[in-house]
Amino acid sequence: MFESHLRLAVVVTSLCAAVPPASAHDKPLFSAGTETPSPGEVRPSPQLVSIVLKAIDKSDVEQLDGCVADQGLKHGDYASLLRAVRIRASSARNLWFVRPAEEPYCMALYGAHDFQYFLIEEKVTDSTLHYRLLFQNAGDNFSIYARQSHGLNDIEATGCIATGCRSERMSFDGREYQPVSCSSWTFSLDRQGVMRGIPKERRCGSDDGEDDQASGLIGSSGS
Repeated sequence: MFESHLRLAVVVTSLCAAVPPASAHDKPLFSAGTETPSPGEVRPSPQLVSIVLKAIDKSDVEQLDGCVADQGLKHGDYASLLRAVRIRASSARNLWFVRPAEEPYCMALYGAHDFQYFLIEEKVTDSTLHYRLLFQNAGDNFSIYARQSHGLNDIEATGCIATGCRSERMSFDGREYQPVSCSSWTFSLDRQGVMRGIPKERRCGSDDGEDDQASGLIGSSGS
């Protein structure tokens, strides 16, 4: 398992290094990558863990059970395999970003070069905490921005393969996150041998591919 993890780290580190950074005026409040631990990570609460377990496939839960046993953890200690970061959206609302832990490592929520992640709302109503799953995905990178719609921050999901990436920026419409802009780019080596890419705007939903996933990287259709 360690060798598989190492190979995964090499691939993803190369991809993340090639992802163009956000411009200075649009710098995200928070970003996460497949092999990059997120600042402020903590062990998730039982409420957050419960939401994740309900959101993932039964087979993923079974793999988590296997990791709990392999790591010598207490039965049902899924929280040790997850990490959470709090992003304050307002005085009465927090966003929680939940992802699989880097250590102890478990393959259950990782793919060939991506990871599953979850954005969960924590809201105080009448002195009571309420939780709601806002967004879940699997990809290479995820960002949260300062701009808000209906009280919730804009987000951006990115998926990559060896030759390029596609990103989808989303805003909350009061019920769910909807795309507002999309981009794609392919990688090429510069004179120093560094893999780089320049994002190009593309029309969301302009082909049969997912706007936040680069699987197949369907040319630049709609760009």
